[in-house]
Amino acid sequence: MLFTSPETTILFWLVVGLAAFVGTVIHLIQSPKGTLGFPIAVMLGLLVMHFGAIVHLSSDYFHQHSPFLASIGYTRVSVAKGLQVSTIGYVAMALGIWLTSYFGQSYRLEFDRQHYPARFLRLAERSMLLVGGFFFVLVLALPQISAIPSLGAVVFSSRSLLPIALCFALLRRVWLGEGMRLWQIGLIAAVIPLTNLLASAILAEALATIIFIGCFWLALVGRRLGVGRALLALLLGSYLFVFLSINYLLVRDEFRDVVWEPTSTFEERLDGLGNALARFTPLSSSDEDQLFALDARLNQNFFVGMAVEKLEYQPDTYENGATLMAGLFAFVPRVIWTTKPERGGSEFITRHTGYQASGNTTYGIGPFFESYVNFGTWGVFIVCLLFAALSRWIDLRCYRAMVTGRMTEAVPLAVGALALVQPLAPFSAVFSSFYASLIVGFIIAKMLERYLDIRKFAEEQARSRLS
Repeated sequence: MLFTSPETTILFWLVVGLAAFVGTVIHLIQSPKGTLGFPIAVMLGLLVMHFGAIVHLSSDYFHQHSPFLASIGYTRVSVAKGLQVSTIGYVAMALGIWLTSYFGQSYRLEFDRQHYPARFLRLAERSMLLVGGFFFVLVLALPQISAIPSLGAVVFSSRSLLPIALCFALLRRVWLGEGMRLWQIGLIAAVIPLTNLLASAILAEALATIIFIGCFWLALVGRRLGVGRALLALLLGSYLFVFLSINYLLVRDEFRDVVWEPTSTFEERLDGLGNALARFTPLSSSDEDQLFALDARLNQNFFVGMAVEKLEYQPDTYENGATLMAGLFAFVPRVIWTTKPERGGSEFITRHTGYQASGNTTYGIGPFFESYVNFGTWGVFIVCLLFAALSRWIDLRCYRAMVTGRMTEAVPLAVGALALVQPLAPFSAVFSSFYASLIVGFIIAKMLERYLDIRKFAEEQARSRLS
């Protein structure tokens, strides 16, 4: 560590991480090469899942007072070590985004509404809303489909078409000044996490979707708002996210008892959700239960720190790239690769931290943890730099495709970018979703090509006029 005091180390790396995020947001908003906010969404998701280390800056906070946190066996020093590694990876991500912008396309692209048929974007939005809504309802109505090897990954990824359709609605509103109002788009977007809550009482994936849509909107209006107001919007959005997350965590067990009851009706679930919302309270630094929830669920650093400490004593237990290779080759279907390894989860946490994680509880690992247990600090730096560079490359390609009206290219890229916003997933899960999303996006784009490619649309319109 840089400092003898863990509190000083935590403060230093929190400031460095925040500076890296703010610098990245400013760079992307002001970039003449354009952005759709995909890298901001990736970094914001990771920031939210690691900033909980802030509770350890208070000398009056003792996580050992929580039986659950005390049972994990970490210390404030563990948090400091983990945050140091996480922030190094975070800074590497900022560098990867900047380098990709610098060495990427050399020309500037701006949307020109004079040469963009309003009817084209209108039809593109409606077709995507129809298809995306269908798959979203299908997965909710038949969740067992997701358990089918290979096919389940494709069908499950298809529901991501709905948030991409909402991004199309934002394009139409911001670029053309027509269509659904922002509050209407926001209302539909809010239905996604609420529906997931009522169906499964699991919120994480839906909130990642909201982060993605919010950052997409911010990227579209960022220059118009100005850097100051854009950062303020991010701050307010992050506060709302933390407020909802912490309060939900405090009432989650009771709500899940209702939802996971096999005989529970829709009305009972609605009542359970209403009762949970009624117990929400403002965030307070003096509320010990809120601090415990913040430390337990939004402070992934203590797991990273425990991995650092374990590998210091057992350096022969590094993964040496095994889990990263499993992620890169996640596109191989399990029906072909029958012995395909499953990485992450409770067993992986136990192996690299010593904490006997319960198999009944879902534990995320995230890119910082996984990169470190493979190759140490340099592994974190290099892997995170490349991962962020990928998100920025997709961002640039997708922005160019949308500006030029080639939605057949934009849809697969956007759905793939959404799959990258999984701050606690192992690389095998991230890239499995990424590859499946690209396939789904490509197939749907080809099926709807007449509505999603501006050249095909123009040809169709010309034929209609001649006939």
